[in-house]
Amino acid sequence: MQQPEPLIPLAVPPDWQDAGSAILGGDGVRRVLVLGAPDAGKSSFCRLVLQQASRRGRPASLLDVDLGQKQLGPPACVTLGLADAAGGVPGLCALSFQGSLEPLAAWPRLIPGTARLAAAAPPGLLLVNTSGLLKGAGRRLKAAKIAALRPDLLVAIGADAALEAVLADHPHIPVRRLARPAQAVRKGGNRRRRLRAEAFAAYFAPAPAWPIDLAGLRMEQAGVTPWPAPRQLVALLDGAGHDLALALVEAPDEPHRLRLRAPRVESPVAGLRWGGLWLDPGWNAHEIPRPPRA
Repeated sequence: MQQPEPLIPLAVPPDWQDAGSAILGGDGVRRVLVLGAPDAGKSSFCRLVLQQASRRGRPASLLDVDLGQKQLGPPACVTLGLADAAGGVPGLCALSFQGSLEPLAAWPRLIPGTARLAAAAPPGLLLVNTSGLLKGAGRRLKAAKIAALRPDLLVAIGADAALEAVLADHPHIPVRRLARPAQAVRKGGNRRRRLRAEAFAAYFAPAPAWPIDLAGLRMEQAGVTPWPAPRQLVALLDGAGHDLALALVEAPDEPHRLRLRAPRVESPVAGLRWGGLWLDPGWNAHEIPRPPRA
């Protein structure tokens, strides 16, 4: 399971502690959507509340909707996990592969995937961690997520005009505004890429490689390649078309078979779906270029 770098600042703002206590002590608060600009501390706040929930013995889960900077599971996926007894990073229990690291590019699959995993969450508190896209199309995407999730509370971290615009679109939902921690710093592009590679490595490195027979499988092309290629990411699907796991194509094993690296799944694999992402040997993700339009 992924073991990310520490997320909680050494000095947690007092209003964060108070907000966590209010969330866990409030009647009717079951879904909490955490919003903020990039690197405002959204993941750190989610971890803090998970730790508080653990100390109170309250069940809690995390829905990670940020495709590029994951708190839970592999990038390019919406992920759902249950908090462990210590309130640490939840154990991954479900995912929805989006075929892209870019939320706007994944929009048609992102919203139904988010709604499906939210519906699959067990009883208890559900924290939803989102990306930092707030302006323009990002604002409209946030509105679509809010409509799909119907949160009981919005947590807004930091002072940002784009964030206020998102909140103004949903005046009927209560808002808890929090200060951005002084220790929060922006991640550069190189660091973001390194963290993504580490998250992919944490998911795939311990996974076994095994062959899969393609005869009778439903093949869903959502990218630019007509067939899954070596090093390409694919989702393993169950009979209902829902994602069982994320897999990395290693090579054709023999005609009508592929050799994949993926966690073993309990349900039968009924199909494959692939997008436009592949991983190099260093676990760095790359988009497969789309051919130019005529």
